[in-house]
Amino acid sequence: MLSQGTILLRICFIILSLTSFGLLLENRPKAGVLEIIRCVVFIVVYKLGHVRSQFSSLGDAYEVRY
Repeated sequence: MLSQGTILLRICFIILSLTSFGLLLENRPKAGVLEIIRCVVFIVVYKLGHVRSQFSSLGDAYEVRY
């Protein structure tokens, strides 16, 4: 079972992702900066161990993609 902090972190990341994608689709000037922030946040959260999966191949895909 996931802790409340992990669930809140995942929800915030989903909201950040949707906001970033929306700004990119609208060609807003600061969309690129927000996308970089989103990627850095994901890398930090992943390295801290909050985004571990039960499937090891999914973890390998994260390592290759980011």
